[in-house]
Amino acid sequence: MPQIDLEDVEVVRLDDRFSRQARSLLYHSYKDEPTFKYLLDAHRSGYKQRIRATIRELIKLHFSRGEFVLGVIHKKEERLIGIAFFSDLELKMDISNQFLWRCKMLLTAGFEGTRRYVEYFNDVQDSLPVKNHRMVSLIGIHPDFQKQGLGKKLLDSIHELTDKDNNSIGLFLDTGNNKYLNFYQSLGYEVFAELPLGPQKEYILYRPNPNYQEAAA
Repeated sequence: MPQIDLEDVEVVRLDDRFSRQARSLLYHSYKDEPTFKYLLDAHRSGYKQRIRATIRELIKLHFSRGEFVLGVIHKKEERLIGIAFFSDLELKMDISNQFLWRCKMLLTAGFEGTRRYVEYFNDVQDSLPVKNHRMVSLIGIHPDFQKQGLGKKLLDSIHELTDKDNNSIGLFLDTGNNKYLNFYQSLGYEVFAELPLGPQKEYILYRPNPNYQEAAA
């Protein structure tokens, strides 16, 4: 595993010019994750093609919706090695109403994969409170560079931005991989909800905003 000096990386805001690198990074980040393996049926032939297509269409959708995107860039190599998409309550949506996205998903991920993903996405959205909040929709550190403090560096930058919004109750994210729970909890997250996802659980995690002012909200 290549060793990273944290002085050699920086967290910057990204635009859709980084879409190609983002697709590759998130494919490697998510291909072995329990959530995507269930949603896209990893046991059936063509899983790699389905997950690549799903990530491609999700990235297009999230960029088109104007989500805030932060990336961890290796300054010397000019390489994207970490990324996170996050948005606020105003961008909360029912993904099943995204007609063009659904058409592309049906053609690439198939009917069952699309059905499972839409159901999962909407279940997560429905579990969230109606009060103003922010949500991490996609996040990943390339597997070659994990366990070197980059995930913490990326999330610390997100927290610095989101904590400035005193109208927001905090930040939410979800994961189906319980091996990450201790990491997230060490950064101030708590389990907000647990959702059934096939034979497993999806954890909705919440980090309260220390600067939230209910009167102002």
